[in-house]
Amino acid sequence: MKPLPCHDRWMNGGFRKLLIVGLLCLRANAEFAPPAIPKPEFPNRMWEVRDCGATGDGKTLDTAAINSAIDKCHAAGGGSIHFSRGKYLAASIHLKSNVCFRLDAEAAIVGARQGYDAPEPNPQFGQFQDFGHSHFHNAVMWGEDLDNFAIIGGKVNGGGVTQGDAAAPDAGDKVIAIRGGKNLLFQELTHDSGGHFVYLLNNCDNVTLERVTIKRTRDALDLMGCRNVAVCGCNFTGCVDDTLGIKSDYALGKKLVTENIFAWDNYFESGCNALQFGSETAGDFRHVWIWNIKVGRALKAGIGITSNDGALIEDVHYRNITMKNVANPIFMVVTRRLRTGEPGAKVGVIRNVYIADVTCTEVIAGTYHGPANAATISGLPESAIENITLENVKITYKGAEDPQEASARPKYSNGYAPNAMGIRPASGLFARQVHGLTLKNCQIDYEKPTVKPVLVFQNVRELALERCKIPNPERTDAIRFDDVEGVAIRECPGLEYNAAPSKR
Repeated sequence: MKPLPCHDRWMNGGFRKLLIVGLLCLRANAEFAPPAIPKPEFPNRMWEVRDCGATGDGKTLDTAAINSAIDKCHAAGGGSIHFSRGKYLAASIHLKSNVCFRLDAEAAIVGARQGYDAPEPNPQFGQFQDFGHSHFHNAVMWGEDLDNFAIIGGKVNGGGVTQGDAAAPDAGDKVIAIRGGKNLLFQELTHDSGGHFVYLLNNCDNVTLERVTIKRTRDALDLMGCRNVAVCGCNFTGCVDDTLGIKSDYALGKKLVTENIFAWDNYFESGCNALQFGSETAGDFRHVWIWNIKVGRALKAGIGITSNDGALIEDVHYRNITMKNVANPIFMVVTRRLRTGEPGAKVGVIRNVYIADVTCTEVIAGTYHGPANAATISGLPESAIENITLENVKITYKGAEDPQEASARPKYSNGYAPNAMGIRPASGLFARQVHGLTLKNCQIDYEKPTVKPVLVFQNVRELALERCKIPNPERTDAIRFDDVEGVAIRECPGLEYNAAPSKR
């Protein structure tokens, strides 16, 4: 078979597309830098928490003493509260503005098994997200409408809080819960244990997590409708669920925009998703930069972008991501779940996503979340995913799949988990309902020979492949097109033989 004449098509469509992508990448490169996010500042005043009655003996409930120190600090116009060496047992510490907790290296605040504030009522909006997201007061510490708050040093542990819903009347399920906050800093802090969340931050601005360690929890950090966030030098491991969760729920009864999120120089391990948008996606997302990340485990998705509840997700950038022990290396999906209180909500959109310099090895099945799958980009017939670029992405799969899987027809599902879609017909990348997809300098490899098509494209418009490599590209079934328009293939050894006509 002779190669199809792609040159004219490349010059007319593909070159222009890559030129535009190149300009977007130049802009993105300028943003892969630490942001100038304001940090809180405090008066040079110090209160000793033991002087307010705290024992730090790990047996006496020190909640009242800690709250007394907070009241004094806040009433005086702010300052710092010092926790010397000890174990401070507490439940539902009431945080206030202009207060900084300073913990010695051998000081720990630990959640008690009981004594927590009752979950505040949320009858109107609690139905739109899980119980843990809908309430804030049943936490080791919680605050509302905080301005200038910090925890520096030491440990804050979940202790007796649960990873499930706090069903008992005086139980807790969160470590730090803040509803409405501005200028928040968590620095040089260790969490040996968490709960449903270590951090549940909803509607917060100017948030910095710097050199924070989380060793065991369900969710590590959930950013719900937050803006201007920096997460750097962190180490989140032992997470049953998401590590970095970029989300927006309807717990506050309004659609909140999430924007200007920066995460860099972090190490994450997750029993579910490492770098994740959603599942809660009631509000829109924009301007997100994530770089220099190592993922040691992610048993749902390494890079996950899901729009489930009507959100527009756009202007998202990843660079220099190293992943291993991942079930789904890259997973983008739009669903029709629409769990939101917004009237007349319509399905969301994912567009303008740039993923570069990614290496993924050891693609393995998830313990609870189904088999390993090919990288997946799946829009809907009424909401195609738009303008996606993968550059310098290398994924090594196990290979040796069941050949019958090549005829699989993944379903459209309201489920946001990768296994809700079913088996993919591709072994390397499955893309459907996408308008504008560029693969540049991408490589797919296998530990054992693959028997399925490597690349499968369905209902794709404007597809460009440049300098991409796959095993045995001369196979007639190495790449499969189904209703694809505007294909441009350049300098991809062997793939030119499989180039699609303008529409099939």
